[in-house]
Amino acid sequence: MEPEKVRIILWRKPTIEVLNEHEVNNISTFRHYIGFEISGFVHLGTGIVSGFKIRDFQELGETRIFLADWHSWINNKLGGDIEKIRKVANGYFKEAMKQCIKAVGGDSEKTKFVLASEIYDNNYWAEVVKIGKYTTLSRVIRSITIMGRKGEKTIPSAWLIYPLMQAADIIFQGVNIAHAGLDQRKAHVIAIEYANKINYSLIAVHHHLITNFKLSWEIYKKLKEEKDKRKLKEELSELKMSKSIPSSAIFVHDPEDEIRKKIIEAFCPANEIEFNPIWEIVEYLIFREQENMGLLLIALENKIITKEELGIPKDVSKLELIKFLEEKNKRGEIEWEKIYKRIENEFYDLFKLGYKDIEFEIINNKTGERKIYNNLWELRKDWINGKIHPLDLKGAVANWLTNLLRPIREYFEKDGKKYIEELFDIRITR
Repeated sequence: MEPEKVRIILWRKPTIEVLNEHEVNNISTFRHYIGFEISGFVHLGTGIVSGFKIRDFQELGETRIFLADWHSWINNKLGGDIEKIRKVANGYFKEAMKQCIKAVGGDSEKTKFVLASEIYDNNYWAEVVKIGKYTTLSRVIRSITIMGRKGEKTIPSAWLIYPLMQAADIIFQGVNIAHAGLDQRKAHVIAIEYANKINYSLIAVHHHLITNFKLSWEIYKKLKEEKDKRKLKEELSELKMSKSIPSSAIFVHDPEDEIRKKIIEAFCPANEIEFNPIWEIVEYLIFREQENMGLLLIALENKIITKEELGIPKDVSKLELIKFLEEKNKRGEIEWEKIYKRIENEFYDLFKLGYKDIEFEIINNKTGERKIYNNLWELRKDWINGKIHPLDLKGAVANWLTNLLRPIREYFEKDGKKYIEELFDIRITR
C-alpha cells in the first residue's frame, strides 16, 4: 500500500498521536501489536476504542493481541493469582475482544492472540537485558505510570522490569506498529529509542483515552487550567475509565438499561469538548472517520491548503504543528468542509480513506425536533454554541452505543454466559 494511504489509516481516529511516522517508507509488511493486562471485565476503552484501531490495522497486515499474564502478575491484577490471570486471559478476555472486533466491523479470525508466558524464552529475557543496558534507571522509574501507578512512596522491585519487558515484547515479536492508549506512551518511547539504535523500523500509534464518566468538577477545573493537558492524560490514570470503578465506565456486556443509566448520569459539561466523555464518544468513535489528521498533514505537505490559511507559523515543528491543529480544532476553527472539497478534487483515493459520511440523529426532548448530522464540524458548532442540550446529546449517544454493543451483549447472555459467571467469582483489582 502507498505510504500516504498507510498514514491515513494510522491517523484514523481514535488515533491522536503517531511516533516515528517516517518509518512508513521503510516497512513493506506491517505487523501490529497491542498488549493488555488481564484485570477483569472489558470496558468501552479496551474493547471498542482499541477494537476500532485493530480493525484499521487489519487493512494493513497482521494484527495481534498480546495477553500480558506476566505483566498482570507483576501489577497484582486479579489478586496476583497467575493461574486466575491465565484462565481469564484465555477465556473471558479473549472472547470479549473477539466479539468487540466483530462489533466494530473487523474480522476476529484475522487477529492472533498471544499469551506472554507461552512465548517467553531465553532469547526474550536477553532482549529485556539488552534494552535495560540502553535505558537509565531514572527513565524506567518515570515510566512506571504506564502501570496505572503514581505517587507510590515505596515500590516492589519487580515493577522496575515492567517497562523493559513491555519494550521487549515489541522487539521480540518482530512488531513494527506498536499500538496502545496514550498512557502507554513512555514504554513505547523506550522501545523506539532502542529500535533506532539497532536500526529496527518501529512506529508507535496512540489512541485517545475516554474520560472517566465520574470526573469531578474539581479535577475538571484543574485540567482546564493546566497547559500540558496531553501529559496529564498520559499520566493520570484516574482520568480514564476504570474497571475497579464500575460507574466510571461502560462494560461491553452491560444491559441496555445500565448503559443508558451510566450515560445519563455521566459528566458532560454543556458546550464543552475537552475532558467531556460524552463528546469524546461522539468525536472519536461515532464520527471517527471524519477530520483525519493524517489527511490534513498530507494536504499541507502538498500545498492543497497552506499554513497561512490555517494561521500556522512557518517555522513550527511537526510536533508543535499537530498540537496547534488539535487546539484549533477544539475551538472549531478548522474549516474541514473546505479542506475536504480540495482533497476530493486533488486526491480522491486518499479522500475516500479519510472521510465517510455519517448519519447521527439528535432528538430535542423538549420540542420533539429531530436533526440528523452528517458532519462532525456541523455538530461541533451547534454543541459549542449551546444549540444542543446535554441530555439530548446523551440520548443520541446512548442509542448509538446500545446498537453497537447489542451483539456483544447477546453473546454473553447466551454462549458466553459461563465467562461472566466465572469472572464474578474473581476479585477485580485496579
